[in-house]
Amino acid sequence: MNSENTSAAVAEDLALNLAEKRAAFAADPNPEYAVRLDRLDRLLAMVKTNEAAIIDALSADFGCRSRTETVLAEILNTQNAINYARRNLRKWMRRRGRHVTFWSQPAGAYVQAQPLGVVGIMAPWNYALDLSLSPLTGAFAAGNRVMLSISEETPNLCSLLQRLFAESFAADEISVFQSGEVLSPAFARLPFDHLLFTGSTRVGRLIAQAAASSLTPVTLELGGKSPTIVAPDYDLKEAAERISWGKAFNAGQTCAAPDYAFVPAATAHEFAQAVLDKFTRSFAAMDDEDLTAIVSERFYRRLEDMIAEAEAGGAQILRPEGFAPTEQDGVYKMPVTVALNVPADCRLMQEEIFGPVLPVLTYDSLDQVLDFINERDRPLSLYVFSHDQSVIRQVQEGTVSGSLGVNETLLQYVQNDMAFGGVGASGQGAYHGQAGFDTFSHLKSVFVQRGLGRFTGIKLLHPPYGSLTRFIIRLMKG
Repeated sequence: MNSENTSAAVAEDLALNLAEKRAAFAADPNPEYAVRLDRLDRLLAMVKTNEAAIIDALSADFGCRSRTETVLAEILNTQNAINYARRNLRKWMRRRGRHVTFWSQPAGAYVQAQPLGVVGIMAPWNYALDLSLSPLTGAFAAGNRVMLSISEETPNLCSLLQRLFAESFAADEISVFQSGEVLSPAFARLPFDHLLFTGSTRVGRLIAQAAASSLTPVTLELGGKSPTIVAPDYDLKEAAERISWGKAFNAGQTCAAPDYAFVPAATAHEFAQAVLDKFTRSFAAMDDEDLTAIVSERFYRRLEDMIAEAEAGGAQILRPEGFAPTEQDGVYKMPVTVALNVPADCRLMQEEIFGPVLPVLTYDSLDQVLDFINERDRPLSLYVFSHDQSVIRQVQEGTVSGSLGVNETLLQYVQNDMAFGGVGASGQGAYHGQAGFDTFSHLKSVFVQRGLGRFTGIKLLHPPYGSLTRFIIRLMKG
């Protein structure tokens, strides 16, 4: 079968799967609370019961994935998201009262969250479980059926989830697919009622273009370069430790990881050494099982090429003493690496790094830093380390980013009561908690005229228009 026939067959299979779910949704277009809660309960039980298998699958996909990091970022975060939805589902489903104008009386109005239908979710490889099941939680809570596509970089987890969902859910509730060059474009072109994609800005543009052909509304969770600012009043070594942790976690393969850091002039070397010292205290050696690997050779080579380009351009590359990148039996590891004096036009400063490499820039004034950030694409996250409220306020009000972290990195993502999403090139739309429920719902505005008799206020404005109409209009104008 040639590639054209293969593409056509994949598209046909996906279309049939979507049709099956549309039919199931049509038979139950507004699942009651008990049905939605049952789906969330089954999802939670599936994760809890299969924790060891999930950890093993992700470790196999990465070559080495820290068990602790998988538990923290994937297992616990997913369970917390599901539990949060279970606790708040009844409240989210309630009518949300709205005010009506005086001249509409005796009317009432409310907003009712209504399921959209069939939702598509395209999940990446870096947190393949959480970035599949967290949006799925919102979609299930909102009463939808789901088609889930998981990155081809994590085939073991994808196979495991295909089996687990088949055991715990009906085929018309959710289907799981492994993405690839053929499936992903066809998946994005399906006329979903909503499509959520998590991945790079470059691919996000292609997904948006594909979805536009069917006017499918999209939520794009992208990335970009998330800046970090260390203010002069903040302890330099403490900031370095927290930033180093955020850069080393999951080997820096996190969309909201600190991408590059600004530190006060003349402190760059001290800061860099503190970043490296934190790494040496955290890991015994490169074969430490808690040191997560780069997911594949392709991504490892990309990082090495970016570092080599920067070094050739005059950058100073610093690594922890006794640690160096390793390639062994298909496992690719890299220590936290600091780059000083990085040329502005090199890839380290032009592309999202998505690895444990931290360019460090210096500044003399905060205005200089904010100008630098504002001249570039709006970041997914921005971090500032300061106890000075005027500095924090200046950063918060003087920049636009998807989220802002003050004196910590990454943790804004795990707050279920806060929407998470990007802005501009770092994404559009958001989810988590009620924001996810609302993203996967149609918030229908309902106006109800409650007059028991024949009179309503608006009848005073029915034609024929005359002096009474003009008098009432003058009253309405105030």
